[in-house]
Amino acid sequence: MSTSGSTAEGDSEVLVGTTVDFALSTTTASGMGISGSMSISQDYDTNEGENADGGQAVTFTTGGATIVVGDVEISDSIGAVGGVVNGPLDDASDLDTSVANGFIDDDGLGVELTTAVGSTSLNISYIANDADDNYGILNSTVDADDAAMSASIAIPMGGYTVTLGVADSDSGESSSGAEVSGSIAGGTVTVGYSQQTLIATGNGDLGVDGDSDVIGATYSMSLDADTSIALGYQNAKDADSHSATKTELSIERSLGGGASVYLDLVNLTGDTAANADGTAIGFGTSVAF
Repeated sequence: MSTSGSTAEGDSEVLVGTTVDFALSTTTASGMGISGSMSISQDYDTNEGENADGGQAVTFTTGGATIVVGDVEISDSIGAVGGVVNGPLDDASDLDTSVANGFIDDDGLGVELTTAVGSTSLNISYIANDADDNYGILNSTVDADDAAMSASIAIPMGGYTVTLGVADSDSGESSSGAEVSGSIAGGTVTVGYSQQTLIATGNGDLGVDGDSDVIGATYSMSLDADTSIALGYQNAKDADSHSATKTELSIERSLGGGASVYLDLVNLTGDTAANADGTAIGFGTSVAF
């Protein structure tokens, strides 16, 4: 992928990376599924050597329920929608808002349950220790080894789906939010709102404890069988009275054989780090073998 960054120098960059994924699964005689995964990757935004990821969680499926044990992530920003661009531009654009959004730590050693209750989907996630991923003390008394939880429910209402969620951490952070998604004008629209009570300690974007409010929307549609377009908008304001607005555009086209090309654009305005607002553009290809 090639990107044109937002820095004062307006640097252009080339990013190349590869990921190999391994997924293992089995089904017991009683019908319970057990699965796990690992990956070996060369990150596209670093010149360092290969990294091994995954292998820190095991997934069980039975009776319409999915249970993940190990490294899980809570849903601490339900409603904070707006992102549509691919990972390379999102990571390497040099755009950097100074608005605090999301818990300082939202993953760790715990358990996650996803199940259906009629037509409603329910997700409950619990972290017993956010300082560790797959090996650690449960309910640790060590400072900063916090527990956290989240719960969300997705309810179909006619042609729309309403998702409500809450999250809480022993660190003192909490959040609540809502999303509504549905089909409009041949595409899918999602709008959301999130309020997060965040702490300043350990958060470089926040000077005082307080609330961050995030409102956003996305719209995506297929132009033809091989081409799709997505638009995103998000506005956020934190307890420092810093605010920023981000708009995104992504166009993707399948070339067949697991290959696709895409063009991404991000524009960030408002309170940011020095020389970290503006517009970044990226284009590239993704190939799955």
